[in-house]
Amino acid sequence: MFGAIDRLRQGLRKTRDSIVGRLGELFVGKVRLDAATLDEIEALLISADLGVKASTRIVQSIEKRLKETGGEATLEGVTQVIRADIAAILREAQTSVKVRSWDEAGEAPARGRKARAARTAPAPPDGGAVPSGPRVIFVVGVNGTGKTTSIAKLAHLHKQAGRRVLLAAGDTFRAAAVEQLRIWADRVGVDFVTQGQGADAAAVVHDALSAAEARGHDLVIVDTAGRLHTKSNLMDELGKVARVIRRKCGRDPETLLVVDANTGQNGLQQAKIFAETVPVDGLILTKLDGTAKGGIVVAIAETLGLPVRYVGLGEKVGDLEVFDPEAFAEALFTLSGPEDAAEGGGDRP
Repeated sequence: MFGAIDRLRQGLRKTRDSIVGRLGELFVGKVRLDAATLDEIEALLISADLGVKASTRIVQSIEKRLKETGGEATLEGVTQVIRADIAAILREAQTSVKVRSWDEAGEAPARGRKARAARTAPAPPDGGAVPSGPRVIFVVGVNGTGKTTSIAKLAHLHKQAGRRVLLAAGDTFRAAAVEQLRIWADRVGVDFVTQGQGADAAAVVHDALSAAEARGHDLVIVDTAGRLHTKSNLMDELGKVARVIRRKCGRDPETLLVVDANTGQNGLQQAKIFAETVPVDGLILTKLDGTAKGGIVVAIAETLGLPVRYVGLGEKVGDLEVFDPEAFAEALFTLSGPEDAAEGGGDRP
């Protein structure tokens, strides 16, 4: 059985090969790096979707190290610098987007005194309610990112930790989404609440929370409609559902945004727009095993400061890992081992 670091290494194989493999072509023994070679390293990092800002920072660190060592470098020395910088970027990320409250979701951005008040004094729960009931995780993201599958994996992860989990089918616009979540709930062995296609999402979540309280569930995970993130009616709906959760539980939900690693910079833009429109507490980055652009993790941290909470490394229900910056950086630059040849299995519903 692979441990977490081994699964992460295996999942990052394509990204690792695209960075370390190409870096290796620049080094034969010990060499002196000139400006042209540093430019090649920067271009290589950008091509792996680390982003311009992070890539520039890393190259500057390499240049500083070169000055300290007389300009001579080895592949091992350069990868050590890159690994340390990536871990630092991920560890020290601070949110740079202007987060809005659920009361503002779907509204035009507030300006002036109103905007400052919203940012510094978030609205309290209705009626000053004392937090109660199950924890709620609200999962958002556009269609095709692996949102529904990620919910199933998240449910499995929490069930393995001993929690009683209930899934709420809040994506009522697509019958396929409701059915897919039902299949996953059966497979994972957790409870499931739906009212079918076309139902009011807020009503579905209200019923799910009532059922969770009655049955003693610890956690409710809510699927949401994955229409285009630029649609204001979707944001209105998300705000409505979040306010139902606040009234029922006395607190806002924890909101996780699902982003497909394969989409690279488009995924970064999706994350930016979502985070500027609704409160986002963290990210689930999916399909990291199928892309050579896993550096998008770094770009999101450096550009937006949004924390990556989980990474998807395959299609099996157990292929979701809690994100750890140090482990990610280590796995990305650890030399390939026999486990890299292992194949992932198909576990689609």
